[in-house]
Amino acid sequence: MFQALRIATFAAMFLAVAQVASRQAHCDDTTSWAGRMTAEELRQQGFARLFNGKSLDGWNVKPWHQGHWIVRDGMIDHDGKGEGKQHRENCLWTRADYGDLEIYAEWRLPSKPKIMPHPIVLYNGDFLMEKENPQKRVTRPRLDAGDSGLYFRGSPKYQVNIWSQELGSGEINGYRTDRNLPPEVRRACIPIKNADRPFGKWNAFLITLEGDRMTVVLNDQKVIDDVCLPDLPACGPIALQHHGDPVQFRQLWIKELD
Repeated sequence: MFQALRIATFAAMFLAVAQVASRQAHCDDTTSWAGRMTAEELRQQGFARLFNGKSLDGWNVKPWHQGHWIVRDGMIDHDGKGEGKQHRENCLWTRADYGDLEIYAEWRLPSKPKIMPHPIVLYNGDFLMEKENPQKRVTRPRLDAGDSGLYFRGSPKYQVNIWSQELGSGEINGYRTDRNLPPEVRRACIPIKNADRPFGKWNAFLITLEGDRMTVVLNDQKVIDDVCLPDLPACGPIALQHHGDPVQFRQLWIKELD
């Protein structure tokens, strides 16, 4: 009985926070925040638009994307749905291939957060598993507003996560979960800190991918520091990830590095 009461109290607390976060989601912040860059600042630093704010020119739009990846109010708005047969098909890919680059991307998870069971990630990149059932992950309740990310060089393995996990966004999931990789690589793909803004607020990524090394800065805080990604292809398209949850992107800029 005590355990049930504690869970109920915990859930009520999270629901109260969710209501506040939901109200924040409807307040579109157009002011500056740490890490946000203006179009003029980006141009001065040599960036070019990856998304023009008006159309999906330059993106590999397929028939099954229609109505799910749309442009409105200067942003790319994804409803989290897809009609493609495979996960990869439902993601939105660039037509062009890119190699070494810097990319600036503003994003947010607009859904009303709800309580979901979240796994616990250990320092070595593994999930915490139950002692009685080593095949089952230990979870705890946490507010969740969805999941998305950015794919690089043509593969979901080379992903910078956007999500609601306690780790924070910026995690390189395809490498963190690959148990064939050295422990030091997997650990380096876990964010140093959670730098996400509250649910419903816009966030700003500045991602540098040069050779086989990646650095991720989120809202002016470095969360992935020059990690080496073994077997990274030389180039490939970039994708906005479909993960079954609504997500919005705006101010997508890119600077190709020689």
